Amino acid sequence: MSPTAATRAVRYLADPRRRTAVVAITLAAIGLIAFGIYATLSGPPPKQEAVVYFTPEATTAQKDAVRAACPSVGRAIQLPKDRNNLATSRAYPLRYDVAQASTADRAAVYKCVHDHPGVVGISQETQGQ
Repeated sequence: MSPTAATRAVRYLADPRRRTAVVAITLAAIGLIAFGIYATLSGPPPKQEAVVYFTPEATTAQKDAVRAACPSVGRAIQLPKDRNNLATSRAYPLRYDVAQASTADRAAVYKCVHDHPGVVGISQETQGQ
């Protein structure tokens, strides 16, 4: 009866000539797993934003109207307007912090935003993980 593939692999790895390499690779794998767990648990929480996308033809007045009509809902917090005058800030002037928001909070914000002219949609982005 021939040995199974698992038996052959164990015999191959248990060979004393390969012990140093097997121990080194095992320790490296354990270290990588431990670092991954540490980085995930002790790092900052991921930043989750819902970004409102407007049509290219949307006016500043339309964008301001959406901002005024759709304030924070529950834990979906409307972020303050960027004051850096970057092109991305002008193109996407309305953002919500939805990291702690419930599904109902997000749905209420999405519905409010979609009911206004000049809005293409809303996209949720996660950063920091």
